[in-house]
Amino acid sequence: MHNNLYNKRILTTTVFIIVVALVLSSCKKFVENGTPPNAIGQDQAFVDSATATSVILGLYSLNSTSTSTLANNRYGAMSADDAYFLTSTTYDAFKNNTLAAGNDANLLWNNMYTTIGRANYAIQGVESSSLGTSVKNQLLGEAKFWRAYYYYFLTNFFGDVPLVISTNALETGLTPRTPAAQVYQQIVADLVAAKGLLTNTYPSAERARINRRVATAMLARVYFYQQNWPAAETEATEVISSGVYSLETFANSFIKTSNETIWQIANVPGVTGMGPEWIPASTTPTFVLYDTLANTFETGDLRKVNWAKSIVYNGKTHYYPFKYKLRTGTTGNEYSVMIRLGEMYLIRAEARAQLNNISGAQADLNAIRTRANLGNTTAATQPALLAAIEHERWVELFTESSDRWFNLKRLNKATATLSAIKTAWQPFQQLYPVPLQEMQANPNLVQNTGY
Repeated sequence: MHNNLYNKRILTTTVFIIVVALVLSSCKKFVENGTPPNAIGQDQAFVDSATATSVILGLYSLNSTSTSTLANNRYGAMSADDAYFLTSTTYDAFKNNTLAAGNDANLLWNNMYTTIGRANYAIQGVESSSLGTSVKNQLLGEAKFWRAYYYYFLTNFFGDVPLVISTNALETGLTPRTPAAQVYQQIVADLVAAKGLLTNTYPSAERARINRRVATAMLARVYFYQQNWPAAETEATEVISSGVYSLETFANSFIKTSNETIWQIANVPGVTGMGPEWIPASTTPTFVLYDTLANTFETGDLRKVNWAKSIVYNGKTHYYPFKYKLRTGTTGNEYSVMIRLGEMYLIRAEARAQLNNISGAQADLNAIRTRANLGNTTAATQPALLAAIEHERWVELFTESSDRWFNLKRLNKATATLSAIKTAWQPFQQLYPVPLQEMQANPNLVQNTGY
C-alpha cells in the first residue's frame, strides 16, 4: 500500500493555512501523522471558528476545479446516452461501456474518497471541539452533507462500496464492501442530521455553501432513488414551496446569480470545467450529444435551442452541450450547478405519479414544459405520466450529475436502452469495476461481477 499525504492550502479572509489532517492510503486508511512546521494540526484546527471554517472550506476547494465535478458529469453522460467525445478516444471505455478491471474508474473512486476522508476528519474535529453552538452546527452540517453527497455517487457508480465513517486506520484499512442499501441508510442519516443542524440562511454569497435547503433538496434526490415516494414528495415540496427559488429564463439558468440554483460550486475565473472541455475551440467538435438525445427533443423545445448548439463536422450536424456558455475567461459568471429547482419539480412529479396523484404530477410536469415553450402534457394515466416524466427528465437534466445514467439503472431500462446503440453492451456494465489498485491494497474487496 502506498500513502498519499494531503496538504491543502485554504484561503481565508486574512491568511493562508495548510491543514494536514491525515494520510489517505489507496485503500482509504486514515492515519494521523506528525504536523509539519508550516501546517495546522488537528489539535489547533478546531480551536476557533476561523481555522475550523477553513477546514470546511477545504471540502469545497477540493471540488472547485474540473477534477471532481466535471468527472461526475462526464462519465455518467458517456456511459448512458447523453453525450460522448467525438474526436478523442481518451474516454472510449466509458462511451462504449468497456471499462477494464484495472484503473479506468480510479479517478472517480479516489476523488470521492478524498473528500469523504476530509469530511470524516472534519466531523471528528468539530464534534470534539468547544466551538460555539451556531458555528459548530453549521460546520458539522456541511461536513455531514459532503460525506452523504459522495457516498450517493459512489454507490450509484460502483454499487456496494466500503462505508468509511471513521478516521481510525485500524478500523478502516481493510473495510470490505458494504451493501448499497446500508450505504443509503448512512446517506439518509447524514442528510437528516445535516438538515437538523443547518439553517435556511446561506453562509456565503452566491449559494456556494450548503444550507438547510440544500440538504433538503439532496434528501429529495436520495429518497427518490430509494423509491420512497412520500418522503421524496415531502422534501421536494419543502424546497419548491419555500418561495426562495424560481425557474429561470434560459439566458440566466446557469449563471452564478441564477435564482433556480439551489447549490453551486464557485470557481475563481467564473468559468466551469465543463465549458473548456465541451465547447469546441474551433470548427472541430469535442463533446457531442448522442443522436438519440438530440433527436428526442419535441419540436419547439427551447432547451434544444438554448442548452445545445449545432456544429457541422464531416458533413454531419452534431449538437454539443451548451448549458454553460463560457469556454475561457477570467471574469466569467458561471459556477458549477450541483442542484437546481428544475430537478425538484421532476422529483415531485414522479413521486406524485407513483402515488397516483395524477393532477399534481401533471402540474409539476407542466411547470417544466411551460419554461421550455411546450404545451401541457397530454398524459392522463399513471403509466403515460411516468413515461412522459422519464422523457422530460432526460431532456431537462442531460449532462448533469450523471442523472441519465443513474436513472436508466433505477428504472431497469439500461440494457434495453443502451444495447440498441452500443454494440459491446452487457448488463453487468451497469456498475463500474472497483479499481485494481484498491483491490491490491485491500484483500477484503471483491470485484463486481463480470470484470
